[in-house]
Amino acid sequence: MKLLFATVLLAVCAAAQPLTDDQMKKAEGFALGCLEQHKGLNKEHLVLLRDGDFSKVDADTKCFLRCFLQQANFMDAAGKLQNDYVIERLSLNREKSKVEALVKKCSAGVEVEDSCETAFRAVECYHREKASLL
Repeated sequence: MKLLFATVLLAVCAAAQPLTDDQMKKAEGFALGCLEQHKGLNKEHLVLLRDGDFSKVDADTKCFLRCFLQQANFMDAAGKLQNDYVIERLSLNREKSKVEALVKKCSAGVEVEDSCETAFRAVECYHREKASLL
């Protein structure tokens, strides 16, 4: 089960690039920590999310995504996206100019008062636009 949650988020946040064992272990740890905080999470919604279907994402799923982004330092505790850090991390094995364009596009206008909604909007955009990294 933990692999499902890590896979969902890694496919979205890391833009479907191969990950090292260390990156996978860290992501699994983040996901497990967030699962402890969101025990009522609907597993079906995460499966749909993994498959690119964002139609049934509920408030718990959005807050799970916020937790994961915060654990990965892609979002701070106040709900602000950490674009410089995201660019730094995603540029490790991708063309930096493409990563910068993606981050700029997916952070424009997605930050709202509700940090769970901000996390969801950013993740949805990263998923939708991940092909731009290829």
